[in-house]
Amino acid sequence: MAKTAEELLRVATGLFAQRGYDGTSVRDICKAAGANVNAVSYHFGGKQALYAQILGRLGDQRMEGARRILGDPPQDSRDFATRMLLHAEETLATYLREPELLIIMMAEFSQGFPRVDESALASFYEQHQVLIDFLNAARRRKLLRKGVDPDIVAGALQERLTYQVLYAGRIQAMYGQSVLEPDYRRHWVRQTVELLLFGAARERLD
Repeated sequence: MAKTAEELLRVATGLFAQRGYDGTSVRDICKAAGANVNAVSYHFGGKQALYAQILGRLGDQRMEGARRILGDPPQDSRDFATRMLLHAEETLATYLREPELLIIMMAEFSQGFPRVDESALASFYEQHQVLIDFLNAARRRKLLRKGVDPDIVAGALQERLTYQVLYAGRIQAMYGQSVLEPDYRRHWVRQTVELLLFGAARERLD
């Protein structure tokens, strides 16, 4: 990708996260990137196409890692738990590197994705499906207790990871610790995965 296009992507990501799609003009993006006002059209085909490419990046970033970590069925309970932990750690690290992408994605999600078609979000949905498939493989190998719904487990993990990043600054201010701190981040990921996989209570409710 050309240097100007990369700068447009970087600048536009920050502006869309701060101001939203409607609050960000092509002129704003080009001015902040130090580019000609026609640069967005030249490199991306317009503002909406640029926006769709930015949204697609979040799924693209996670797709490779999800396939690498979760692509094969778990061999046993230890392998299952270890790979769930690695997946959570890597997903959280990806979100923290560019939280603006997550902010844009969630803002668009709340509106029903009116500005992009399904193809722009394909990799985001696909990486989530990789997790569900991994959990289903674990269920078939009887590594999950009877009655556990893999879709709900996957969704619960995704929600936890998402909101810890979206509200990390506020959590840090309120409680004095958050996933922004490496030591607490490791503790949080382990506690979250163990809670999802093994629960908190000593005995199940009937």
